[in-house]
This record gives sequence, structure tokens and C-alpha cells, in this order.
Amino acid sequence: MKNILITGCAGFIGSTIANRLIHKGFKVYGIDDLSTGKLKNLPKKLIFIKGKCEQEKVLKKIKNKNIKVILHFAGQSSGEKSFYDPVNDFNRNLLSTVKLLDFYTKNKCEHFIYASSMSVYGDSDRPVSEKSFCNPKAFYGVSKLSSENYIKMYKNKNINYTILRFFNVYGPGQTLDNLRQGIIRIYLSQIYKSKKLLVKGSKYRFRDFIYIDDVIDILLKIIGNKKCYGETFNVGSGKKYYISEVIKMLKKKTKIKFPIKYTKGTPLDQTGICSNNNKIKKFLKINLKYNLNSGLQKFINSINKSSNL
Repeated sequence: MKNILITGCAGFIGSTIANRLIHKGFKVYGIDDLSTGKLKNLPKKLIFIKGKCEQEKVLKKIKNKNIKVILHFAGQSSGEKSFYDPVNDFNRNLLSTVKLLDFYTKNKCEHFIYASSMSVYGDSDRPVSEKSFCNPKAFYGVSKLSSENYIKMYKNKNINYTILRFFNVYGPGQTLDNLRQGIIRIYLSQIYKSKKLLVKGSKYRFRDFIYIDDVIDILLKIIGNKKCYGETFNVGSGKKYYISEVIKMLKKKTKIKFPIKYTKGTPLDQTGICSNNNKIKKFLKINLKYNLNSGLQKFINSINKSSNL
């Protein structure tokens, strides 16, 4: 089995895919600075390096480990945070990507998988495909799109890449202590901890949500898959949900009564975005297992069973 590096290994998606890969027999190395990730998320057999993946001293620790696949999931993932600290966003998103690309070329890696974002598109009334025009509204989206462009330029240095534009990923394993990233996580955190809900922005905004198990199934089909080299994929459900619809579903499924207050939106937030996911479904011959109704129920069930909200 090939050695795999996962950056952001203590985060939601990173720790979940690390656990699955280890169970499949892969040797998995992980880098995380624990600024948002949690040590408790790390699988026992993961070989962990604490630090920032844009730092040379951190990358030196895996220099001779025969890494063949890099899953780059580390980064600053909040559009709101990027508005207030664009330098941090640049370092953790764009600079880290370039450093890892350089590592790839010097260490004979075979596949670079990059976690990009729906934020590269900006707003769109229609479902966006991978060929849609990109017009990011926040520094976060700009850094993600710039990283994509660097990756494509590195193709001239014989890098085999796959870019994944994640839409709103949610589900068990997503902690409720981050109120600046992930709409469903933000809302559930407020509902369970405060028994009230503050909604930043209009209830007529809309998003596309995809359940974590569907994302992991997609990743397992992409890792080391030569057909996916040089490809960019939307990773979303292809379904549009208005914020008002999401809140109604949360009320029904949590069975918690809570007041709702609407306030102005976060700086440069997207008004609406939804994926056209036809490419990835046809390319990988997949059918998503969860819609928002079933996925939310599983997420809420996992929260109710947990004693640590």
C-alpha cells in the first residue's frame, strides 16, 4: 500500500478520510497545527506531525517517508475570517499549497489532491459546473482559486493533480465549536448550546449541502485513480436549499424550540450557490446516498448521543 500524507488531518474531513484509509491498510502521515482541528480526532495509527504545512521544518520531517499521495485539506476555511485577516488566509491557503507542490516535485510523489471550495465561483442563480466563470467574493475564494491556478501551472513540472471544489460538507465528526464556518454546524451549535438562533444574512440565501459519507466515498474512488489526473470536480449534492428551508428542517429534527433573530450578513458572503455535479457522477459512476433530510437526521442523532456538545 502507498504512503499517504493528509494535511489538516485533525479536522473534520481530514480525520474522517484518515480513519478510513488506515482501516484499508494504508500508512498515513498527517500534518495539523491544531488551530481548529482536535487531537481527539486523530486515528491511533496515524503518524502525526504538529505544525503548519507551509513551514520547511515541518515538511522536512516527512522528506524521506516515501509519500506517494498528498491530500491537502489544511487551510483557513472561513470567508468571514479571511476578510479580517487576509495575510493569515494567504499563508494558510496559497503559501501552504505552493510549498506542498514543491515538496511533491522533489520527493517523487504520484498524486496531489486539493480541497478547493465552492467559494471560487462567487454568486450564481444557476447551478455552476466546473466550466462556469469563477468570480470569488472573499479573500478566501481568491486564495483557493489562486491555489488552483498554481496547481495547474505545476502540471508543467509533471504533477498529477485532482482539484475538488467542495460545497457545504456536514455530518458526524463536525464539532460544534466553530461559529464562522459551515452553516449547518453554526446553526446546530447555537440551537443546542444557546437555545436560540442568530442568522447572519437573508433567509432567502441558498446553498448546496453534501453529507460526509458521500464525500468519503468519492475520495476513495479518486485517490490514486489515473483517470482523475488533471481533473477538477464539483463535490456537491446538486440540490439547492434556501436558508429558511434549512431552519425549518432543524426545528423539526432537533425538536427544540428556539427564537430566531436575523441580522446583517457577514462581509462579502455569498448570496447563493449550488453545484452542477453531473461531471463527477458520470466520471466516477456514483450515486449519492444521502439527501439533506436523511443526512441531517444522522448528524443530529450523533449529536444527541454525544455527551460533549
